[in-house]
Amino acid sequence: MKTNEASKARVWWIRIRRGLAWVVGLYLAQMYVRNGLYKFDPEGFWTAPFERWGYPVWFRLVVGFIETAGGILILVPWTATYAGIAVAVVMAGAFYTRFGSGFPEDLAWIAAYAVALLWIAFEWRSFRWPRFGRLAVDQETEAEDTAS
Repeated sequence: MKTNEASKARVWWIRIRRGLAWVVGLYLAQMYVRNGLYKFDPEGFWTAPFERWGYPVWFRLVVGFIETAGGILILVPWTATYAGIAVAVVMAGAFYTRFGSGFPEDLAWIAAYAVALLWIAFEWRSFRWPRFGRLAVDQETEAEDTAS
């Protein structure tokens, strides 16, 4: 395979991954914003479980804030890395809580969401941390423009 063909294939692959990251990010954003907002309702669904698990009210509100803010910020490429990591940390806490409280059926979903969040954080890392290199798509496009 020629170098130019290899670079075009790489650009294509990066664009496919970024497109998938947008789709998964949109799904996770709506889910975390919705669930995060539910945690602010003192009469809502999440109040009783947090009390049953022994967490104080402020902790439920902090989790709700992180989920809501993370859900919004995961849609912004420059903040998606931090948002994905922050919400994945919350999911690690949810995993620990559910494991300790005897809800093993929820562990697979929680782990899948955490992996998806970390994948999105990985995909958008070049926007946040330039030392990992400029966007590969931009580099390849610039190289093609220079070669022409």
